Amino acid sequence: MDKISSLVGRYSFNARVFFNGSFCDATDFVQDGKVGHLHLVRAGPVDFSSPDGASFRVDEPAMVLYPRGSSHRLAVPNGHTAALLCATIAFEDGARNLLARMLPDCICLPLREGGTLRQTLFLLFAEANQSQGRDVILDRLCDVLMIQVMRHQFESGQLPVGLLAGLADRQLALALEAIHTRAHEPWQLEGLARVACMSRARFTEHFRNVVGLPPGEYLTRWRITLAQHLLLRGMPVKTASAEAGYASPAAFTRAFTASVGVSPRQWLHAARA
Repeated sequence: MDKISSLVGRYSFNARVFFNGSFCDATDFVQDGKVGHLHLVRAGPVDFSSPDGASFRVDEPAMVLYPRGSSHRLAVPNGHTAALLCATIAFEDGARNLLARMLPDCICLPLREGGTLRQTLFLLFAEANQSQGRDVILDRLCDVLMIQVMRHQFESGQLPVGLLAGLADRQLALALEAIHTRAHEPWQLEGLARVACMSRARFTEHFRNVVGLPPGEYLTRWRITLAQHLLLRGMPVKTASAEAGYASPAAFTRAFTASVGVSPRQWLHAARA
């Protein structure tokens, strides 16, 4: 399986369209740490602005994505009407999700520059005018679009500090691959550094600079995410903890509670509810 497919399989997300039509007003989106926002401009103009003062205008078909749901304002200038399709992007664990963390705060991609993304955007715009089955198809196409955005960021070299940046690094990719595929092994910092063919000190510094997290914290987050998927599949806590690399259920419960804020059983109950 390729790198992006394997990552999406672990750090899941889903898109839900909440607006589709003409818009001639303004609305504010406030960061809540849970969802990102996707805006597809079929026809503009539309002004986007952020509390830090950054602003830009979109007056042609384009995609604007705030993956971590950064606070922003969407406004159509007086006397104009825009055609918009907007969706929430709910990442598992919200803004802490490593797929969400790896993307820039905001991505603006005109349709003419979209490459393979352009075909999906055309489909989204076409489906927006349909009646039967429209909502389900739009949601699924937004899911596809998000994966294509990640691929576009990876292939174009526009990698911020984060997971894909680590996978693009020849040496760090070796250590990340080992963590992703063999999380059950008793990894120590020295062992991961050896896999990356680096000294312990150089590996620690380089990992933090590129991925944005210390190696130990990344390993813990990956193991907790893996365990969550196993628990949701019905695996007992004892078995899931071993698969995720913990020596005992007690050690796993301590790590899980420290990371998530509740015990594995409490989290599973809430997730199923």
